[in-house]
Amino acid sequence: MQALYPYTLIIHLFCAIVWVGYLFTDIVVLNYLFKRLSQEETNKIKGILGTIETKVMPPCLLALILSGGILFSNYINSQAGYFESPLQIILWIKMFLAMIIFILALFSLSMFYIFKKPNPIGKYVHLIVFSLSAIIVLLAKIAFMV
Repeated sequence: MQALYPYTLIIHLFCAIVWVGYLFTDIVVLNYLFKRLSQEETNKIKGILGTIETKVMPPCLLALILSGGILFSNYINSQAGYFESPLQIILWIKMFLAMIIFILALFSLSMFYIFKKPNPIGKYVHLIVFSLSAIIVLLAKIAFMV
């Protein structure tokens, strides 16, 4: 497992960059753009982006969660302990926040693909997920400083 660690870390980092970058772009850049365009143009762009988003982001999130689990198991296991150090506690918090993001993503995708209804919390999901993702990134930096 130790031999896979650097490769898993690279996959995890690239997926995190794509994930957080997309959310930032959606919340900051696209919202600013949509305020400047007509409703018709906005709907057309949202339709195009929605198609890309639902095809690219779920596999990216899945790779992010799976690689994070592998990295998590390197520091939290029966030999290293579970709550023995500040690093492990921070990793548990990160995992809990990541599971909230995963649940929100599953809910959003099920509303889109299974129930074919608009997401009742769709207006806020990206902002919530971006906020949680930013906290996870911050905790990632703090984790190895303590």
